[in-house]
Amino acid sequence: MDKKIVGANAGKVWYALKEIDEISIPELARKLNLSVESTALAVGWLARENKICVGRKNGLIEVYDENHFAFSFG
Repeated sequence: MDKKIVGANAGKVWYALKEIDEISIPELARKLNLSVESTALAVGWLARENKICVGRKNGLIEVYDENHFAFSFG
């Protein structure tokens, strides 16, 4: 797949996660009208850049905005 397409899909994922607290990759793919494969590639791109967090919940891979686990001290 072309890097430009993966990058464009990463942008779609990035903006969608600003509005969603957490979501599974299949749900995100449906929301963005992308294939699960394209969504997973975009998620990997963003995870590599430390822009999002990826975890597992109920057997599914969940995606979170990087501020999902924001901590405050003091």
